[in-house]
Amino acid sequence: MRKPPDLEELESYTNENYKYDFSQAERILEAMDLMRHEAENTRIEEIVTMIDATFRILVTTYCSILRYEMTKLPGTDDAVR
Repeated sequence: MRKPPDLEELESYTNENYKYDFSQAERILEAMDLMRHEAENTRIEEIVTMIDATFRILVTTYCSILRYEMTKLPGTDDAVR
C-alpha cells in the first residue's frame, strides 16, 4: 500500500463539527492490507477476490474523501476542481 498523504495540515483546520477520523480510517486500511496478504496465503481464489475487492472499495472511498477535504485547505483554486 502506498503511503497516504500527511494529514497534519488538514487536521489543523478542523473544528468540532468535523466528521472524519482519518487516524481510524488509516488503521482500518492497514488492517485490510494485512488481511489481503493473509488471504493470498490461503490460496483460495474466492477469499482473495472478496478481500481484495473490499480493500479497493475502501481505498477508493478514503482517497475520494481526502481529495474533497483537501480542496477546503487555504490556497486551493476552485477552478482546478
